[in-house]
Amino acid sequence: MSEETATTPQLVGKLTREQVFETLHTTRDLTGADLSGLDLAGVKFAGVKMPGVNLSGANMPGGLFAGAEMANANLANADIVGGKFMGVNLLKAVLSKARLMGAKFLGINLEKSDLAGADLTDSAFMGVNLTGSHLRGVKLLGAKLTGANLKDADLTEADLTGSTLKRVDVTGADFTGANTTGARASKVNWDAAKTPPAQLPEALPEPPAWLPGVVAGVTVVLILVALRKKRRRS
Repeated sequence: MSEETATTPQLVGKLTREQVFETLHTTRDLTGADLSGLDLAGVKFAGVKMPGVNLSGANMPGGLFAGAEMANANLANADIVGGKFMGVNLLKAVLSKARLMGAKFLGINLEKSDLAGADLTDSAFMGVNLTGSHLRGVKLLGAKLTGANLKDADLTEADLTGSTLKRVDVTGADFTGANTTGARASKVNWDAAKTPPAQLPEALPEPPAWLPGVVAGVTVVLILVALRKKRRRS
């Protein structure tokens, strides 16, 4: 009997922390598994197949999720403070009331996901798809959203205090009752929103047109200097 076949029955019912680690070292398949309420601090879910996984109420501070398939996953009330999500598919996932302070989301698909009431204070979103997502009452204090897609998202009563939005698509988004005190934005077309914030975020100053050229020039010079030093040493 193969090792993968032998471990398959472990996915029936609620798993233990030990069973989770064993599965991550064998099949790497946690499809529909029940991991609710487990202490999974330090566990790395990299390249794991786990659609429909139940991680509600799980303790995963600083957790790493990279290249994982997590469509329809349940992470409601989970503690993932300081977590990192990279290249993960969280289509229609539930993260309502999850603790995600300081979390980083890079290249994530959160389309039609539920983050209602989640605490995302000081979090960072880069290249994240939040199309049609439910963000009612979400806490985004001090959060940084860059290149994010908020098309048709519901941000009713969301707290965006002190947040920064750059190149964010808010087409059809609803910001009714959202708090944008101290928020700043750049290249955001608020006219395209279904309901823009009552108080539009302050516009961020654009860098001078010549700045990118100067930065590129300085970079080239530094590279040339480093190459010359290397040649002299050799």
